[in-house]
Amino acid sequence: MKKLTLAIFVSLIAAMAVAQGPGRGPGGPGGPGGPGGPGGRGGMRMDPKARLEKMTKDLNLTPAQVKKVSALQTTQMDAMKKLMATPGDRKAKRPEMMKLRDAFNAGLKKILNKDQQAKYDKMQKERMQRMGGPGGPGGPGGPGGARRGGGA
Repeated sequence: MKKLTLAIFVSLIAAMAVAQGPGRGPGGPGGPGGPGGPGGRGGMRMDPKARLEKMTKDLNLTPAQVKKVSALQTTQMDAMKKLMATPGDRKAKRPEMMKLRDAFNAGLKKILNKDQQAKYDKMQKERMQRMGGPGGPGGPGGPGGARRGGGA
């Protein structure tokens, strides 16, 4: 009887985990610790509206700047969607994605004043440090990454 009760309990826990699905709850997008959530990475993975609101608050954007940044975001998002819709490996598209990011930052530099740009640069630097640098935290074989190939 104890084994049956334990088996049912384990099955329920597993079913709840599967039902919750990826990206829900703590650590998922929008959840605590997830991109856009408290403690999350935010940045490009954040909802565009939320990202604009955060930039508006953090950089004290004027209404005219908000309008320009919003248009810049839309242009960049459209280009990114178009790029991601093309066939090919995501890794192979990385140089083009970096060009889009650089173009966004160049456009933003034309919109922001000197103090806002300095604050934005500082925020980006801190974000990169939290993420573990431009390539993200670790990776397969990197610090905290999983080894591949079954070797010990």
